[in-house]
This record gives sequence, C-alpha cells and structure tokens, in this order.
Amino acid sequence: MNPDSDTLFAQLRAAFPNVPIRAAGAFDDFGNWYPDAAPYMAQLDGKSWDQLDRAYIVRRSDALGFLGTKHLVAVLPVYLGAMGVDGAWSPATGTLMVILAKPLPGEDTGLGQLRFDALVNTLTDEQRAAVAFALHAFATTDPDDSLGRAARDALDRCWNTYLRGIA
Repeated sequence: MNPDSDTLFAQLRAAFPNVPIRAAGAFDDFGNWYPDAAPYMAQLDGKSWDQLDRAYIVRRSDALGFLGTKHLVAVLPVYLGAMGVDGAWSPATGTLMVILAKPLPGEDTGLGQLRFDALVNTLTDEQRAAVAFALHAFATTDPDDSLGRAARDALDRCWNTYLRGIA
C-alpha cells in the first residue's frame, strides 16, 4: 500500500456516495453480450460500492468496458482503490488506463470519445478530482513502467484539469 492510499480512500469515500446499486440494466447499453454479466450483476445488486466483494469485482475488471455509464461510475471507486492499493499488480490497473484515457484526436480508442465524454460529464467535480488523484498517485509510484506512463498520458490528456492541491 503506498502512502497516498489513505488520502485516496478518504477522497473516494467523500466523492462517491454509499448508495445501493441497482444492477438491473447494467449491461444494456454496451454489453448485452458480456459473458459474466449475470454473476457480476448479482454481486452488485443492492450493495454500495464499499460493500462489494472487492476481490471478485476487481478480478472482473473487463466488465468496465461493457457497463453503462451510470453503473461504471457506481463501481469506479472499487477499481480506483484497487489501483491505489495494488498498483500495477491489480488486474484493474491496465483496464483503468484504457477506460480513463481520453481518445486522441482522430482516434476512437478506449471507451471511444462519446462514452469517454459521457463518463467525464457524469462524474461530479469531487469524483473527477478523486480520479485525477488516483491517476497522479499511481503515476508517481510507477513512473517508468508502461502503466505509469499511461497514467501520465491520461492525466495530460484530461485529468490534470481536475487535480486539486498537488504541485
């Protein structure tokens, strides 16, 4: 666990509400064919993000690309927390680098421009700041690895705008 983990979890708790997730429709918009949709939704239903089985949810990080925006936001703090605790060893970290990377002009990579914009626009200011902090913390703990460089790229292309109080 890196020293910024306590700060990260404090930001996640402050930014993401502890409300029960209604799993119905979680994959309707983008992932009707996600093979683990039913068991993943069963894990989500009726629990807040901080009550989820972290090991199960993180192991299924591939679900992030298939979830609708509302459900993606609901589970995002679990994945950001896993990145903060486990760093590059978390199965979530690589997926987060794809999900949180703003597509380059003329390219529709990652979630794609429309879905990326929907994600950023759905997040509150506090949630955007928590995402930015998580990326910054990870980038500084793993600066030379490809995932650390990907985190810096994600920060440079979008998330630096939302960093608060970091020099």
